[in-house]
Amino acid sequence: MTKDLLNIGFTSFLMLVFGFAVFGALQFSRLAQFFPLYVSIAGTVCTAIYLVVLIIRYRKENASSSRAVVSIARPLRYMAWLLGYIAFIYLVGMLIATSLFLVAFLMFESKMPFIKTALSVAIVLIGISAASSLLGVYWPINLLGL
Repeated sequence: MTKDLLNIGFTSFLMLVFGFAVFGALQFSRLAQFFPLYVSIAGTVCTAIYLVVLIIRYRKENASSSRAVVSIARPLRYMAWLLGYIAFIYLVGMLIATSLFLVAFLMFESKMPFIKTALSVAIVLIGISAASSLLGVYWPINLLGL
């Protein structure tokens, strides 16, 4: 596959994720759905616009045959990371899933040293906790009831 086709595929995937997030946000109570709903709608619209631009650009440049062939394994690996994170949130909850996901992703994918990884995870968890407290966001109960 070419890099352009992989970019179109990944952008389509992100648009679907944002689209499903819209329907997920509609399940929240009326006051709690404001932020996630509008962020999801904005993400869906922006990725849809970007997808249209990519498709138009791809069709215009389709005549040139000097495209580099790229392996599909790497983008699929990142999609798997994202789907795994979403599934893990559903299973164990936002804070636990975020901390474990960040540790795994930063250590395995980016080869970040443990000290920097631990510091990054701590900063993200403090930011999420502070935002939750300041905005009054209560995370939904997950599958395990945590």
